[in-house]
Amino acid sequence: MRSLLAGLAAATLLAAPAFAQDQAPAGQYVVDKTHASIVWKGLHQGLAWYPGRFTSFDIQLTFDPADVTKSKVTATIDPKSIETDFAKTRPAGNTTDFNAELATGERFFNAAKFPQITFTSTAVTKTGEKTGKMTGNLTFLGVTKPVTLDVTYIGNRNDPRSKKHKVGFQALGTINKTQWGMAAGGPIADNVQIEINAELVQK
Repeated sequence: MRSLLAGLAAATLLAAPAFAQDQAPAGQYVVDKTHASIVWKGLHQGLAWYPGRFTSFDIQLTFDPADVTKSKVTATIDPKSIETDFAKTRPAGNTTDFNAELATGERFFNAAKFPQITFTSTAVTKTGEKTGKMTGNLTFLGVTKPVTLDVTYIGNRNDPRSKKHKVGFQALGTINKTQWGMAAGGPIADNVQIEINAELVQK
């Protein structure tokens, strides 16, 4: 038994550097786009949450683990990159391009006139050991308003492939689309939930 325990302890020590949970280094981080998602959900006709996502975006993080209130985040999203599963689930014979309708429609993201959505954090407050609230300015459809996201620090590790440190976060929030000038009503309720999951790699 002692030999078995000793062997397990040695294996754990050998594996530890790759999955180290020590404090992540301070500095600049950029999103690992292959391990990140920006998803929104709207209540459809009051019956079920309908999801969509953006596939083209960028996130920059200035991370200060010693004082997270000094950390800053900026993000940009291409609204033309909106993606739903409508094309895969639409009835036979229906050729509607719902993604294009959402991206370019004047009632929706109107991407030809407003080609970018941006977010810039203005304050971070700590609410727990690994949780906090991040307030920032969200701009789309030419309107800038403050929003607050609930943020959870998932963890960090040394990535053996990139040979750089990575951190992981989740951010959740709800916005009212009409406050940015998007049409009220319609099949999707005015309040829209946002969920961001992202791994970020040190520059």
